[in-house]
Amino acid sequence: MNSDKNDKILKFPEGFLWGAATSHFQVEGHPKEIGGSLSDWSQWTKVEGKIFDKSHADDACQFYHRFEEDLSLIKDLNLSAFRISLNWPALVKEDGSLDEGEVDYYKRVLTGLKENGIKTFVTLFHFCLPEKLSMGGGWQNEETAVSFGKFSGIVAKRLEGLVDYWLTINEPLAYVYQGFISGHWPPGGDRDYVAAFTALRNFLVGHSLSYDAIKEHSNKPVSYTLHWRPFFPKNRFSPLDHMVRHYRDQIFNHLFPRAVESGILKFPWPMGGDVIKRIEGEIKGLKGKCDYLAINYYTRELSRFKPAWPLDLFGENSPENELAVSDMGWEIYPEGLYDLLVRQTLPYQTTASGAKRPVVITENGFANMYPPELSEGDWSLKDEQRVNYLIRHLEQLYHAIRGGVDVRGYLYWSLLDNFEWAEGLSARFGLVRVSYPTQERLLRASARVYQEIARNNAIQL
Repeated sequence: MNSDKNDKILKFPEGFLWGAATSHFQVEGHPKEIGGSLSDWSQWTKVEGKIFDKSHADDACQFYHRFEEDLSLIKDLNLSAFRISLNWPALVKEDGSLDEGEVDYYKRVLTGLKENGIKTFVTLFHFCLPEKLSMGGGWQNEETAVSFGKFSGIVAKRLEGLVDYWLTINEPLAYVYQGFISGHWPPGGDRDYVAAFTALRNFLVGHSLSYDAIKEHSNKPVSYTLHWRPFFPKNRFSPLDHMVRHYRDQIFNHLFPRAVESGILKFPWPMGGDVIKRIEGEIKGLKGKCDYLAINYYTRELSRFKPAWPLDLFGENSPENELAVSDMGWEIYPEGLYDLLVRQTLPYQTTASGAKRPVVITENGFANMYPPELSEGDWSLKDEQRVNYLIRHLEQLYHAIRGGVDVRGYLYWSLLDNFEWAEGLSARFGLVRVSYPTQERLLRASARVYQEIARNNAIQL
């Protein structure tokens, strides 16, 4: 690492994992899933008006066919960890058995990573349901949780020895919000809180069943990811904005991990009534089923009260920003990463027996918006905003580690530009630029910076 005497070098702990993350639907362009419309998302992208830029994931990054090229990129970037997700809809056949061709594909991906000394993180549910389960009620039906537990067990058995870190469910609160409240994701609910909270309970059941099923075949650590987001009142002098901030924080950040810790789903007062009482309560076998904290962090939110009847405790996200934002409108707030590590997640960093849980940042990243049809030229390659975002967040991460938080790794989202759900292909998070018309991969400036960080296990300020 070249530096002059005025540079400041922040060295990370020996063995710290530097990595990147992806998910199957966003990068694979899986011919079986897409061709057979096997998932709710492969169906959703065909519905007019559901995707902001009218794009789709039929090809995405063609990772399914190009993974060897992308594994070479991971190695060239000096990364020591990589996160993928498994394509549940493509892996499981109608009779419940696994498709051997798809098992072989994931074995080749994971073996390629392991042969290069790269730690593997594998997510079992990253927003995509098999269409049959989706049509049967999806996560509102506890049978989906049971099916998920069975799926977890059979893939854990077949991939035993190839996975270093398991993740059962990705961002359950983001899923239920987008799927049942905003309606931007399947199944497209509209402020249906009962459906959202029912799905959340079934996610907890599914996590518990998945954890147990994995542990029957693997001694590797198991967790779930949570999208942590600091909430602030838009008007700090407004009691109503403070109320909204409180409830959004309690539900979005704390409801799921608190339930995992206690084994009991309990909604904050004054949420109640017969419907809520039927949803909350003990979930047998859930208590303490988390081996490490897996944290996704991007931004903060300004919360404000919305006058309406009936009263909505959750208000709304203020559209008026106070800090610099990404092209997606997300405020850039690195200090929030430090705060959630040293304060907000502190209750979950220790087990009931007093043992310390390590922490991994499983997603953190910055998006620019560029049309999917762009191909030739140097557009987006000099991504100074992403470089700045990366360095500032890693600086906060360093200080949290120095403050005593046992953070073992950082996975940037994402290795590649990819299909970013309702935003489509236009939202580009990648260290590596993907020109979708040609599928050409080019390293951005941020990739070069991250390459040096990983090589030196340090950041230079």
